[in-house]
Amino acid sequence: MKTLKTFLALTILIGGLFSCTTDSNTIDIQDQQPEVSETARIITDNLKNTTSSTTGRNSSMSGTASVDAILEFDFCFNFVYPITLAYNNGTTVTINNSAELTAVVHNMTADLYIDAISFPFDVVTPTGTQTITNESEFAAAISSCDADQDGNPNYTDTDDDNDGIVDTDEDVNVDGNTTNDDIDGDGLPNYQDADDDGDGIDTSNEDIDGDGDPTNDDTDGDGVANYQDQDDDNDGVNTADEDNDHNGNVADDDSDNDGTPDYLDTDSDNDGVADGQDSDADGDGVNDDQEGGNDNGGNDDNGGNDDNGGNDDAGNGNG
Repeated sequence: MKTLKTFLALTILIGGLFSCTTDSNTIDIQDQQPEVSETARIITDNLKNTTSSTTGRNSSMSGTASVDAILEFDFCFNFVYPITLAYNNGTTVTINNSAELTAVVHNMTADLYIDAISFPFDVVTPTGTQTITNESEFAAAISSCDADQDGNPNYTDTDDDNDGIVDTDEDVNVDGNTTNDDIDGDGLPNYQDADDDGDGIDTSNEDIDGDGDPTNDDTDGDGVANYQDQDDDNDGVNTADEDNDHNGNVADDDSDNDGTPDYLDTDSDNDGVADGQDSDADGDGVNDDQEGGNDNGGNDDNGGNDDNGGNDDAGNGNG
């Protein structure tokens, strides 16, 4: 009898443990079931259209850019795999890497498409890893990807940085991936950079002829448009170094008052000597190499010119 009681007790205990384990697993599986997600559909539709279209805002990325590059370009994140998606017919699929995601979106049709995802999942953003726990957070993540803060998220915006150059035209190296083009090396890809060449003149303000297209303005005729040119007038002085009054605005410096700002003027002081060969390029009576500010290989050109109304150049003793 004692043996029988012991057996029954062990049976009940084991049965209880098995029951708890099964319930726990069932709950875990249910938690991972995909939920209908309009955001998942927006993203997968975008990926399919982008990788197959030869027209539109992402046409330069068609067929060549990776899914990861497109996600970064349009949504400012990449998935941390694995993720679980579901088709509109209820079939689920686990995605382990970007290649598998590419295959899934390529195989979508008008009748069979992704419309659900399992929460939670992680994404990598420019500021770190973020856990997305529900559809509201997912929708907020793609809406907040708005480089120029114009109210249009990147995936609907043809000019993400509002610089007057369509995103597809900012693929300078023409490799089909707009996210790896960064002319000035400041860490911001051109399509998100308001000043592509980092010369102190916003790209939108390098539209010298005022036709709304900065890509066709090339003051010095060197074949490099001003918005990509470190020396717009090819006078030997970088555009960023022609801020003679040091107020942070290169465009308001006109040493000879001829109506042409110094950064577009090859002879800023109108003395007949090109700035790159002029020992006193701003015509203030103090040689450039004695003026504080920008140093271009010993010839300070237009740097350190605080003379126009006070002669307070740093380094010349007239502080």
